[in-house]
Amino acid sequence: MRLESMPTTLPPPSAPIVSVAPSQPEEAVLGKAVAILNAGGVIAIPTDTLYGIACLFGNQAGIDRIQSMRAFDAAARPLTFLLPDLGELPRYATVNDSALAVLKRIFPGPYCAELVAAESIPAPFCHEDRRTIGVRIPATALCEKLLWALGKPLLTATAKSPTGHVLSTATEIRREFGKNLDLILDAGTLSGPHSTVVSLAGDFVTVLREGRGPSNKLLG
Repeated sequence: MRLESMPTTLPPPSAPIVSVAPSQPEEAVLGKAVAILNAGGVIAIPTDTLYGIACLFGNQAGIDRIQSMRAFDAAARPLTFLLPDLGELPRYATVNDSALAVLKRIFPGPYCAELVAAESIPAPFCHEDRRTIGVRIPATALCEKLLWALGKPLLTATAKSPTGHVLSTATEIRREFGKNLDLILDAGTLSGPHSTVVSLAGDFVTVLREGRGPSNKLLG
């Protein structure tokens, strides 16, 4: 009796892992990441604190993918903006002179600043109720060069499993999210505290989460 071969469905491929030196990223690596992000991709990227899952600003499908991976609602918890320097800030947020003085002390560095979103920033890119965004300017050449090459911010969330476990290596990230990512940039093990989160959206400087950035830099 002749046996008919059964059709097989192959699982989707896992994201490739590419090694990168955050202080001296190779142009070929930057070019690959830029091409994937510009094409609507989602990547894992090392920052000056932990790994982040990132897509390009304006990429709604990318936001949806990150939401699904992290299992949270972006309307209630918007993704963080990564910028290359403070010169880009007025395009996305509104800050007064006192807030700007604080930002100049902490950026670039391991901080996230909650700021009032510019009027041009719609949901789901900002918090619907408070009209705020989180902004980071990481202190790595990789992030700076990648962001300048893209010409737009990246929207990011920390690389964590849906249960809250921080994914500190490229292997862990691929095991958890590999089929939902297009590229993983590997800078070795990244662990330790998160960024320090500070709100500059009101009249006072408020530390929302203690983290890697020392609070005394906020005081001037």
